Amino acid sequence: MKNSINIAILGLGNIGTEFVNALNLQTNSIENSFGYKITIKKILIANKSKKRTANIDPGIITTNPNEIFEDESINVVVELMGGTNPSYSYVAQAIKSNKSIITANKDLIASHGKEIFDLAKAKNVSVFFEAAVASGTPIISTLIRDLSTAKIQSIRAIINGTSNFILTEMEENKMEFNSALDLAKDLGYAEPDPTNDIEGFDARYKLAILSSLSFNTQIKIEDIYVEGIKNIDTTDFNYAKELGYTIKLLAIVENYNNGILARVHPSMINITTPLAKISGAMNAIEIKADMLGELIIQGPGAGASPTTSAILNDLISLIRNQTNSIQSIPNIDKKIPLIDIKKLESRFYLRFVVKDQPGVLSKMSNILGEKEISIASVIQKENPNLDSGAELVFMTYKSTQAAIDDAIDKIIKLDIVEELKSVFRVE
Repeated sequence: MKNSINIAILGLGNIGTEFVNALNLQTNSIENSFGYKITIKKILIANKSKKRTANIDPGIITTNPNEIFEDESINVVVELMGGTNPSYSYVAQAIKSNKSIITANKDLIASHGKEIFDLAKAKNVSVFFEAAVASGTPIISTLIRDLSTAKIQSIRAIINGTSNFILTEMEENKMEFNSALDLAKDLGYAEPDPTNDIEGFDARYKLAILSSLSFNTQIKIEDIYVEGIKNIDTTDFNYAKELGYTIKLLAIVENYNNGILARVHPSMINITTPLAKISGAMNAIEIKADMLGELIIQGPGAGASPTTSAILNDLISLIRNQTNSIQSIPNIDKKIPLIDIKKLESRFYLRFVVKDQPGVLSKMSNILGEKEISIASVIQKENPNLDSGAELVFMTYKSTQAAIDDAIDKIIKLDIVEELKSVFRVE
């Protein structure tokens, strides 16, 4: 007699529909390969009258979550609703009902991961969430399974395909931000409301998950410094190219002075580095760890197909763990201090619009010197797009964020400075 896995699915949107259709195609293959019969027993939806494209038996559709929680034959719940309300309460209730969880919900894991993991340990069920971070890039399983004994020093990642697509278009095709965003919407990379992507919030959720797994401690969303990409313009890419750099939205967490510093912001990175070569909607994660050195994992980061693939792979992992009586739950139990962004030491790129008159450079340089900020290079150009004045770009040597902030506050008060255009950390 074959073993069986009976699934309930919470949510039947784009991802849920693609997952159902993909699972229907893969069911026989999974059964033949692993000896488990997969059956979808229930699908929870909000609106029964909505037209569906998934190939399903109408009899398994329900609007009552208790039909899932109270059905003892259901042993796996696949949560594809998104958000945290009511998904968290549903997942918690499913675990209490002795059901393992597969989810693609980054908000859920970033906000309630520790509670979910602790509850799952107590009930001896598993939680899988590969699709919650980088879709087609298997970073979660790598951290939990393959790097469980490694001491991770840092992660630098491109984990928002939408923002990386926009920045690629700005660099390679000289598109301004709004035009690149419109193209991303047309191609389905950006949502009608792109706030989470362009403000860095999506990457912050994902970094919270990666940080917690990498350092076995709870990193909350509000613990992560965040800046978005909407204030970048093509002029910055022109200067970056001249200096040998490109601009990427990076999610970074690092072991920093015996604590953890986690941040999401646009960064200038050298064009010769692997992350600089990640273009379009691709994702990439660079991991540095003791004994391992540097590892880079990359893959597609946007779209229903990569997400569906990750969910199916989680299902296979669950089957394998069940066969070997393994519980898959990360440990998030260490207490590690968090480091404020003000203590970050980095090189910086500063771009100002200034009046074209004698003494400008010396006055600004003096303020940087007062804050013990050394200048690596200066570019001063007349800008034909400006009615008057010039652009002045500084590249600094390493300085603290606090010192840079103080210097900028003083510089922008000078009557010779018309505008601070941009600030980038140089990684």
